[in-house]
Amino acid sequence: MKKVINRIEFGVASIAICVAVFATALNVVLRYCFGRPIYQAEEIATSMFVWLVFVGAAACYGEKAHIGIDCIVNLLPARLKQVVELLTSGIMVLITAVMTYMSVLFTVNAGAKLTAALRLPYSWIDAAAVMGFALMCLHAIEFFISNIKSFRSDKTGKEDAA
Repeated sequence: MKKVINRIEFGVASIAICVAVFATALNVVLRYCFGRPIYQAEEIATSMFVWLVFVGAAACYGEKAHIGIDCIVNLLPARLKQVVELLTSGIMVLITAVMTYMSVLFTVNAGAKLTAALRLPYSWIDAAAVMGFALMCLHAIEFFISNIKSFRSDKTGKEDAA
């Protein structure tokens, strides 16, 4: 399941950046070489950038590739470090679940509003936030379960050794 989610995340992010770069480059060539810009290109590039940011953030979170400041946590004893990781992952589940819910509301409310150039519903663009936060929530749940298992196994392992 994790491999499928990772492929979806990286696939969507890759497509988004390719389309954004292509639309921008094509527009530059058409504007400066032929004097005929594509007015929709900016909107396409911006929309793809939104998708890249939200889905790319989820992909990075799933790979634990975000920058973290853990210098204080690294000074803690191993057991306390596990508690902090468990609390952090639990809080992330809550935050990403709330953000997923809020982004769904935002997307639903944007349905009637159309973009200026392409005349697409803004909900198509805003759906990137829903997908990004939902994927982050899945990763956060996975990390939380992993931290619970790690916390329990260390607890039972220490009790067995005593």
